[in-house]
Amino acid sequence: MKTGMRKTIATGLVVILTVGTLTGCESGSGSSGDSASGAASTGSVSSDGTLTDSSSGAGKKTFDDLGGMEIVIGDWYTADTDATTDYQKDTEKYRKEIMDTYNFTIRRETAYAYQDQMTTYVNGTMANNPACQLFYLHQEMGVSEPLMKGLMKDLSRLPEFDFTEEKWNPTVIERMSIGNGIWGMNTEAEPRSGIFFNKRMLREAGIPEDEPYDLQASGEWTWAKFEEYCKKLTKDTDGDGKTDQYAMASFSKDYLPMCAANNNANFVSRDEDGKYVNAITTDEFRYAMNWGMSLIDQGYIMPKPDPNVAWDWFTAAFRDGEAAMQTAQAYQISAFANMKDDWGFVMFPYNEKNPDATNKTIPIDNIIVMPSCFDDATAEKIAFAYDLYTEPTPGYTLEDVYKEDYYPKFRDDRAVDETLMMMREEDHKRADYVDMISDIDYGDYCYGVYALASTPAKKVEELSTQWDKMISNANAAYEKFAAEH
Repeated sequence: MKTGMRKTIATGLVVILTVGTLTGCESGSGSSGDSASGAASTGSVSSDGTLTDSSSGAGKKTFDDLGGMEIVIGDWYTADTDATTDYQKDTEKYRKEIMDTYNFTIRRETAYAYQDQMTTYVNGTMANNPACQLFYLHQEMGVSEPLMKGLMKDLSRLPEFDFTEEKWNPTVIERMSIGNGIWGMNTEAEPRSGIFFNKRMLREAGIPEDEPYDLQASGEWTWAKFEEYCKKLTKDTDGDGKTDQYAMASFSKDYLPMCAANNNANFVSRDEDGKYVNAITTDEFRYAMNWGMSLIDQGYIMPKPDPNVAWDWFTAAFRDGEAAMQTAQAYQISAFANMKDDWGFVMFPYNEKNPDATNKTIPIDNIIVMPSCFDDATAEKIAFAYDLYTEPTPGYTLEDVYKEDYYPKFRDDRAVDETLMMMREEDHKRADYVDMISDIDYGDYCYGVYALASTPAKKVEELSTQWDKMISNANAAYEKFAAEH
């Protein structure tokens, strides 16, 4: 063993990537190498998901030799590419060193299709033969269902982890804290919904092309300012009395939830006791929905042009210059990669009349889980290896790592340096818990209201009783689960 390397790694641990493997759940491959040292210190979890009583990794359990264990981290999108940047090469070097030092292999790979992630996880775990040691599951794919079936390992009981360390995504830890356990994790925090804007169209409307960044930086990117933009950017260019250029075109399930978040409102919230609450009846929600729909009523937001058009028609509308702005997930950068006009990306504007509001995004994360069929000894080895794997590459900060991948994907650095960095801050996140309740979806509300088939008030009245019942049933199920685990 490389004693110097082992000592260096054990003194401090912290990054942003992840893992899984192709062995069964019996005892894990390479079950020799049980030499271990260190004491557990992962902190405890309160009812609201807050971690306490931790010494920030000082007492994490470690191993000397994992006996050649193979670990696979599975997802649906990892591409096998060669390292080209200094960071990628240094990361490969670091990971080879830890694998050589502790005698294991770990890799992340595409192990299932997006639509098959839940069936692959559930069927493999129930059959005691999971495809991977660690699985990426998308937050919106219903992670609560395999959790409630007892198919996820309680990660808080693995003394190799300290979830109070900076590298862990606190939003994921809070979301996956049920009872006294932590059932999912991630070090990654992907940027999510904001406003894409066409710089040429802003200039032509008399708006400086980078002004949204300046307003965001000064705290003045507000609903009132946004309405000013919408008025300037909506035009009848040929004088025929019909709008030819719209201020914005968006997907209903992106736009209306962002209206809510930027007035400190939710569709489903979580109280201090960890219980889920139907939040569409609050004054903040009502005000946000009325404001969001008022922009449609004023003709600023492009309507669906044809009943038979593709469901994502709004993407092409922004890309082709029919609309100057779009509320969308940050991953839409791929759709705009070859767009002729330059574009920028800022947070969604906030309601300046709400003294507690600020620019916010709604975090939607991948949840990394471990099959419950692994025995504790095997689970601890997987945890130790993964904890090392997710440490920051020596010589790089968490911020360096986060920015590394995004600079070439955006049209300007300010989107990365300012907007994406804001989206990482807890003060600029507004978590919603719709996905933690089976059979509830943003679309239940958004589709009909955005299409003007119902008013915000009528849709709340229509949904409230059934949502109350579903949320009450979910709370009872979570309470039972917590008591049994």
